[in-house]
Amino acid sequence: MAARAAFELQDDSAARDLLALLDSYPPGHIAPMLRAERDLARARLAASDAGQGASAAFAAAILGLREESTPYHLAYGLLDHAGHLTGQGDAEAAALAIDEARTIARRLRCQPLLDRADEIEEAKPRIRA
Repeated sequence: MAARAAFELQDDSAARDLLALLDSYPPGHIAPMLRAERDLARARLAASDAGQGASAAFAAAILGLREESTPYHLAYGLLDHAGHLTGQGDAEAAALAIDEARTIARRLRCQPLLDRADEIEEAKPRIRA
């Protein structure tokens, strides 16, 4: 939750500090869900740094969220990924991630997820005739 707050506040320094804290724990001392969220935080940082590895980092993070996290956290990860894909100009892949996140949000009856999906979708570049 703290890493997401740092991301929302665009405080990359705080996000890096939180990741360093998690990385200081010995292997096996961090719950699987927390590892999945850590990977997602790394992917968001890679995207904010315009790093070449952001796409691969998001793919790995989404896989981890699917295997080790909750549907709620997966939906947020999918929306983070959709935001990255939108910025990369991959509207088709972004739409797929948004659709999956919306399906989860409807099942959970989670309006904040639906609102975020709408925000990302509205931010997609429009094709002009």
